[in-house]
Amino acid sequence: MLYPVHNSESIKMLIRLFIFPFAIIIILTACSSRTTEFPSQSFRSRLSEGDSHMGWSINYFDSWQNGLQPRYLKLAERHTITAIKLFRHLESDTSPRISEFYVVRERRTRSCRLLAELQFAASNHGHQLSSNTPDGCIYF
Repeated sequence: MLYPVHNSESIKMLIRLFIFPFAIIIILTACSSRTTEFPSQSFRSRLSEGDSHMGWSINYFDSWQNGLQPRYLKLAERHTITAIKLFRHLESDTSPRISEFYVVRERRTRSCRLLAELQFAASNHGHQLSSNTPDGCIYF
C-alpha cells in the first residue's frame, strides 16, 4: 500500500487548521481562569475594615477615659495598630495618581496620631503599652 507523499505546504495547512486553533484555545482558557488561591478584597471593603478597627479603638479609648481600666486601653491600642497596618497595606496597593491614595494616607496618619495619644495617656496614668510603633507611623 502506498501512502500519499505530503509536501511541506500540506503539513503547514494541517498545522494551521487543526493544531494552532487548539493551542490558542488552551492558552486562552489557562489565562482566563481566575485564581482562587488569593482572593482580593475591593478597595472599599478594605478601607471599611480599617475604619471598623478605628471605630472599635475610639470606643475602647472612650471607655478607658470613663473608667480608667487598663484593659480598654490595651484593646484600643490593638485595634489601632491593626487599622494602621491595614491602611498601610492599602496605601501601598494604591497608586498616588488617584484620589483614594490620599484618603487612605490621611486615615493612616489619623490612626498614628490616635496611637500616639493612647501611648501618651497610658504613660501619664502609669500604664505600659507595647510601645511598638508599627511601620507606617513616624513620630517627630
